[in-house]
Order: sequence, then C-alpha cells, then structure tokens
Amino acid sequence: METRPYFVFGDLLANAATGGFVGLVSSLVFGPAWNMMVAMFVGMAIGMVLSGPPAFGLGALFGAMEVMVPVMTTGMVAGMVVSMSAAMGEVTVAEGLRMGVLSGVGVMVATYVANAVIKQRTPKWTS
Repeated sequence: METRPYFVFGDLLANAATGGFVGLVSSLVFGPAWNMMVAMFVGMAIGMVLSGPPAFGLGALFGAMEVMVPVMTTGMVAGMVVSMSAAMGEVTVAEGLRMGVLSGVGVMVATYVANAVIKQRTPKWTS
C-alpha cells in the first residue's frame, strides 16, 4: 500500500465517498419489511455494483490496486451493514450515509493493517 499522503488521502476519500453513497442508496432501498438474510445478500450485490464505477474512476488517479480492492470491499460491507440495519428497524438517509462512511474508513484501515501484517510475514527475496 502507498504511504505518500496524496495516495493515502485519495484512498480515504474514495472509501468514504463510496461507502457513503452505498449506505445512502441502501437506506433508501431497504426497510423493516425485508428479511435480514435476504437484505444482506441483496445489499452486498447492490454495493458491488455501485462501487464498480468509482473504483475504476478513482483507480486511475490514486492507483488501481490500492483503490479497487478496498473500495469494492467497502461497497460490499456498507451494503450489508446498512441493509441489515434497515431490516431490523427504520434507517434514515443520514444514518445510512454515516454508517456507509464509517464502513468505508473501517475497511480502509483494515486493509492497510492487513497489508502491513502480510508484508512483515513474507520473506525478503530481494537485496
């Protein structure tokens, strides 16, 4: 993963914006009438579809692999979290947006931490 501020800020912006957008749409689509398991799978699918265009567009600016993996994961997580919350009780648009942004930031942090742990555990094969 990148450590230069431009790319880190770009990753943060991409994940927060995508998570917020997916959360907003999920809060509009889902409600208490949905079965929680069905809402989870449909929310994940909606999140994958909605996070595709931002992943490709922002990947050109901030690095394809550094943006696409966390943004696509953010779309799935935000879609699942907001849809399942909406299936349990009414979720406002603002709350869906907030949950989506927090999901995006959480996925980005988890991705960076996982990358650091994996890099430490791999043998150094170059000198």
